[in-house]
Amino acid sequence: MTSTVILQQIQARQTLDPFLSNLAMAERITEFKEDPLVLACVRKAYEISGKGYVSLDDQSLIGLITDQDRALAEKIREYYTKKFFWRALSEVRPLSDYRRRLINLLENRIRSCKDQDCGIYYKLPYFYEEDVVYEEFRKKLKTTEIKPLGMERQNIVVKSLEFLTTTLSAQRKRKIIRYWFKDSSDYLYGIELTSDNPLLPIFDDYLKENSTVNFKTRIVEDRIDNMNFYKLHAYKFVKEQQ
Repeated sequence: MTSTVILQQIQARQTLDPFLSNLAMAERITEFKEDPLVLACVRKAYEISGKGYVSLDDQSLIGLITDQDRALAEKIREYYTKKFFWRALSEVRPLSDYRRRLINLLENRIRSCKDQDCGIYYKLPYFYEEDVVYEEFRKKLKTTEIKPLGMERQNIVVKSLEFLTTTLSAQRKRKIIRYWFKDSSDYLYGIELTSDNPLLPIFDDYLKENSTVNFKTRIVEDRIDNMNFYKLHAYKFVKEQQ
């Protein structure tokens, strides 16, 4: 019995999301000759290389497919099928419509896609890259619980932080670059910038030369995908603390 069938049985008595009533509306259908997830991997590599924008159904993507793209697609398929299947078994709340559709698309390797299905395929390589990084953070850093700041969130503080990595988040209308740092106590800190920010190259060059950065900043508590961290606001670089 496939995980899709099991999920259907688990959720058979749950009230369906009101959003599902909109699924009866006519949508454009795209028929892909190749696995859309493989094409999404090719498309992401094409875009981040600076070659420009190309749609998921652009036929030129087929000629760019490599064995690495196919291998990555299978890793993504296995990762999310397992992740949401076990989450459905362990959580009381039913999976969202998005997650149900995602599992159905991946497990059944669906190539006849509505517009919203194309959107799911398109974003998965970005989500996967983020999620793998966040899993490592959860393993190595203090992300389960963090100390509430209380009134301290209103104060400007100086933090000496070690740069870890960046992640790219493909949101509905924009892309967010997150810069991740940790402090000496292994708490996680993040900065959010839009991918079109003209200061990104300067920031990147600075971090290449300085693995530890001193910020004068205001911080607030935040959370992403069951991962707690501190977000920096109104920050600026300062000289090394005396």
